Amino acid sequence: MPVPKIQFFYANGNPLSGGKLYTYTAGGTSTPQATYTDYGAGTPNANPVVLDSRGEASVWLGSSQYYMVLKDSTDAQIWTTDNVGGPNQATLAALAASGGSALIG
Repeated sequence: MPVPKIQFFYANGNPLSGGKLYTYTAGGTSTPQATYTDYGAGTPNANPVVLDSRGEASVWLGSSQYYMVLKDSTDAQIWTTDNVGGPNQATLAALAASGGSALIG
C-alpha cells in the first residue's frame, strides 16, 4: 500500500510545519506540474503543497516524472530531487490486462 500521506521533518527531528513542496516537470525545470489529493487524481493540490502542523500532506503523483523542491515556511530551500516517477502506465496496463496476474512473482 502506498503511504497515504507524506511527512517531512527539520534536521532536528521536528515536523516541517508550514513547509512547502514545489513540483515541476522533470529536468530541473520551472514549469509547475500538478500533484493530487488522492489516487484518482480528481483534485489537484495547490503548488506548492503546504504541509500541515505535523509536516504532512496527501500527495499523489501523475504519470509523468517530477522535479521536486522542498522549502521551509520562510522559503529556505531544504532539498531538491529530480526524475521522481509516478506510476508507469504501461506496467499498470499490463498488470490490469487478462493474465496480468501471471506477471507477479
